[in-house]
Amino acid sequence: MKTHLPRNIILLSFSILAPNSSRAFSTRVVFQRCNFSLPFCNPSRKHHAQEQLRHIHLNPSSKTRTTALGMQRSENSITGPVYSVESDSKEDYPIVQLYTKEGCTLCDKVSDVLKSVREEYPHSLEAIDITDLDKTEFYDKYKWDIPVLHINGKYWTKHKLDVKEAVDALTRATNGEFEEQRGEPNAAAMEKRMAERKNNQL
Repeated sequence: MKTHLPRNIILLSFSILAPNSSRAFSTRVVFQRCNFSLPFCNPSRKHHAQEQLRHIHLNPSSKTRTTALGMQRSENSITGPVYSVESDSKEDYPIVQLYTKEGCTLCDKVSDVLKSVREEYPHSLEAIDITDLDKTEFYDKYKWDIPVLHINGKYWTKHKLDVKEAVDALTRATNGEFEEQRGEPNAAAMEKRMAERKNNQL
């Protein structure tokens, strides 16, 4: 279905091929042609353009919704347990939270690494879909950095994982020695700092 966009709106469609993978996923981004924070843009058109953005339907037949930034978010939630420890033992095994979304191939690679060590280093794995309506906080923080991993609710790592890293963290978590790691991504905070820096330069 052809979409008619206002003149001050740009739609980009592109596919991203994950590293070392033949699988690709597509995304579309809508943004305004004019940066209204710049002095040569007409502020009186800002509200009108924002209203136009709210009424654009990129693909009415698709089960997606568009955020304020034009990023498509799926309504097919993948939140839920991936696997759990099957044991009669009362020992508290680590619970790994994988922050992800539909179509994330890098998330699949991280999940495969964890699955490969689950027998020797028992743990449960839970998927948390950052595009869920009730996961806005995590979407704002992690939208550019998935996969993001937590252990027992504490930030662990992002982007990738190898077997050695998995074994080390799971061992520490099993022994009650895992501590929250540094470097947790926060896209919302980064975007706020960038906007403040740009405004200071005007």
